[in-house]
Amino acid sequence: METKKEPQQQQQQFPSFANVLKPSAGARLPTAIPGLDPLIQGGLNRGDFILLSGGIGAGKTTFSCQFAYNGATLLGEPAVFASFEEDSLSLKRNMLRFGMDLEALERDGKIKVMDLEILEGQGMGSNMEVLLSALDKIQGKRLVVDSLTAFLTGAKDKFDYRFLMHLIYKTLKREGVTTMMTISRMQNDTQILGIGIEEFVADGIFQLESYVTDSMELRTRFLVRKLRGCDHSRKYHSVAFSHEGIQILPWSSS
Repeated sequence: METKKEPQQQQQQFPSFANVLKPSAGARLPTAIPGLDPLIQGGLNRGDFILLSGGIGAGKTTFSCQFAYNGATLLGEPAVFASFEEDSLSLKRNMLRFGMDLEALERDGKIKVMDLEILEGQGMGSNMEVLLSALDKIQGKRLVVDSLTAFLTGAKDKFDYRFLMHLIYKTLKREGVTTMMTISRMQNDTQILGIGIEEFVADGIFQLESYVTDSMELRTRFLVRKLRGCDHSRKYHSVAFSHEGIQILPWSSS
């Protein structure tokens, strides 16, 4: 008699997204990140502003890159990926290990990978202008900024910070760009940056969290902390990493 095997946390076979259909008018937009959309009633609303929080090594860059890459390749939504913390050449090289050929996609005009600088004062406004120009050039529908933590470093004071957050939110919402910005978060922080305005402005907050099991194994879990207008999952879900990237697993982590 065969014994029932426990589900494995690693090296999962991801489902094929070859048959993903473009959403109809008014429908929620699939993220096309394996395992995520069933947790959020099929996807996001167009123009949603999502924060992806997590600590070092939790997979924020890989997750957000999949959001951009799969959107462009599977759903016909060109994307801009703006990196503050990793140069574009390193990003492209690292993402190849997950089967994401950003260089080829960029040649086809379906994605734009950009290096941005942490600047103060008017320089931050200039970065926004650069992003909007890049989106306009490729008729982009998705934007990833990795990371918002670095982007907001140039804010001189609390007033600048609040003003910038509202400006970013309203501008991208007006343009109908679905946005994901990564943000660094230390374990057990009650706020993300210490001020907390970004949590109120964002339409949704996704969280990647590394933890150590009783058997001393390092694992990652995922939680939808917030998503406006959606009856989303409120449980932790296990995360698998493989040569195809990240997959949110249907069962909850312990």
